[in-house]
Amino acid sequence: MVVGPKTVIYNRPKIHPLEGSGAYVRLILGPRCTLRADIDWRAGRMKEFIDSHPEQVARDVTDLCKQIGLPLSGRQGRRLFKVCIGIAIGQYANYRRLMVAAKRLQTTDAPVKTISADAGYLHTRHFAHRFKKLFHLSPMEFRRIWRRTKFAA
Repeated sequence: MVVGPKTVIYNRPKIHPLEGSGAYVRLILGPRCTLRADIDWRAGRMKEFIDSHPEQVARDVTDLCKQIGLPLSGRQGRRLFKVCIGIAIGQYANYRRLMVAAKRLQTTDAPVKTISADAGYLHTRHFAHRFKKLFHLSPMEFRRIWRRTKFAA
């Protein structure tokens, strides 16, 4: 008995545009980074500070805790944040800085070098590398594509 090849039907996936870079970062981070009612208030305070001042976040968690008045060591702060929020504090702060930078790329004509410095990066290439790792586009490609979709709408 000879059986012929099976026909495979391909349905195109539906593509839904996202509402800005914030929606893209929320899609990447997912529900892991939401404040729940049962988390420790100290982790919530660290998250709120990072959300409101992402470019001012100290690289050292001990300095961050001192900056916002928490009596925690860096090690305690890192562990507490990871347990309560579900992501490492450095990774979360980096995502927030990149989200602010993406917003500036969308809304201003400022050079990428200026935006990377304002986001807290010492070298533009480190900024571009991290940006590309998160958004899968270089900062200039991101700006170009965003403007193209904005003018097309």
